[in-house]
Order: sequence, then C-alpha cells, then structure tokens
Amino acid sequence: MKNLKMILALGLVFNLAVITAQNEEAYVAAESGLSLRDQPDISAKMLTKLAYGEAIGILEDTDKNLVVLDAGEKISGKWVKVETRNHIGYVFDGYLSPNKIARTIRLDFDHLKAELKNVATSDYKRSHSLKFDEKATINVDESDSPQAKTIVLVDNDYKQVSLFQRYENSFSFMSADNKCNTNEWTQFDTEWKPLKQLNTNSYETLSYSEKDWITFIESATKDLKDDVVDKCGEDWYNYVKTINNIKDFPVSVTTNRVFIKFILTDFEDNITKKIIEFKMPNGK
Repeated sequence: MKNLKMILALGLVFNLAVITAQNEEAYVAAESGLSLRDQPDISAKMLTKLAYGEAIGILEDTDKNLVVLDAGEKISGKWVKVETRNHIGYVFDGYLSPNKIARTIRLDFDHLKAELKNVATSDYKRSHSLKFDEKATINVDESDSPQAKTIVLVDNDYKQVSLFQRYENSFSFMSADNKCNTNEWTQFDTEWKPLKQLNTNSYETLSYSEKDWITFIESATKDLKDDVVDKCGEDWYNYVKTINNIKDFPVSVTTNRVFIKFILTDFEDNITKKIIEFKMPNGK
C-alpha cells in the first residue's frame, strides 16, 4: 500500500509538471504575424493572424511536425494548440519564443533611424520609411495604445531632433431629449506638446491624464456652445459646464488619433518635419 501511494504521488507530480509545461506563455516571433488555424494543418482555416510580440498560452503539443522555408532558411518545429484573447487554435511553434518580445516599430528617415518600443499593431507592419514621405500611418491594435511608450533615436546624423505630440479627440453630448443628442462625433485637435526626454537619444510619448480630459471637455464645450444652446437651451449648457469627470453623463470623449511630429534640423540648419499618425481602433 505504501508503495502504491508513492507511485500515485509520483504520477500526480508528473501530470502536474506536464500540465504546467503545456500552459506556458509564449510570444509570437514572426515580424509579419503568425497564422492561427482551426486545425494543425497549413491548409486549415485561418482563424486570425497573431501580432508580432503577442503573448499566447500553449495548451498542448501535437505530434505533427513541420518544416518551412523562410528566406532560404529551413525552420523546423511542430504544431501546438494555443489560446489567445479571442480564440483557441493551432500555430507553428517555429515562430514562437519563450521570451517576451519588445514589439519594435522602426522609422527610417534620411539621416536618422528611430525605434518605437512595444506597440502592438493591427496590420503587423513594423517598418516605415519616411525618406520620401511626409507622413507614416500606424494602425494600433485594439489591445494597445501609443501612450507612455519609448522612442529611441538610432544612427542620428542630425544637428537637432525635436519631438512633439498631439491628439485628435472626439466629443459628443446626449440627453433624454433626442434633439439634444449629437448625431455625429465632433472632432478636436489638441495643441502640440514636447515629448519627455529620458536621455540623449530616447523619449517617452505622452499620456492623456484625467486632468487633460477635463480640460479638453471644457474646451470642446466652449467650441460647441452655439450648437448646444441652439439644440438644448442655456440651462443644459450650464449643466454641461459643471462636469468634472469624463464618465459623467451627458458627455462622452474618446481619442481617434495620436500624432508624433519629428522636427529634424541638419548641420546647415535646414529643417524637415515628419508626422507619425497613430490610428486608434474605434476610438479609445
């Protein structure tokens, strides 16, 4: 009996170790994204495409091996069953990493390369050239935000680089009286503010604080005064002015886009301006 109990105990420990191993977290290491399929087969239905650096949970291994050719290099691995925020499916583990990956976006200017750290995108595009274009657009994943992120200047050959940020926010108002509702979102741009400089070559993007939101509501309310008074009356407008919390009825605010402006000054004092536009999904 004693030996039986020992065997059962060892079996329990072994099973626990297997379960633990099979529920490890892994990270997508394919910069162009990784296909999640409903079966462990390359021709199976694709459920979604996982973003570079996205964290997933490994549920179990399969016995199905796979070798793919990537830029002339053979990558060997097998199919594993995984869980994401919205799906359970199968991926090829040759493009998984056990280590957390900084989801870097690379910006290439004439005499400067910059890296934006740890921003998830919905289109999996990780590199943008601004040598000939004035603006680059980055589609931010619904799980993320470009706020409070680090920008690092690499291979900088400019005399001076200055970075600024602004927001495009939306404001709407609503009432029990339908005529007081805005039928469309009204958009407002905030002023440009300098980014926080962390050291010689790195900056931190700004975050929109509760105080910023309140200031924005006050500004937007003033700009909308004529429309609000016309639809709802002076009393309703006076009530809107007392709002001190972004969750207070009857207003709603959201961010549609975030902009980063690079002002690049070369050694002949020529100035070039470049804009990075972050599109926020459905406003955040």
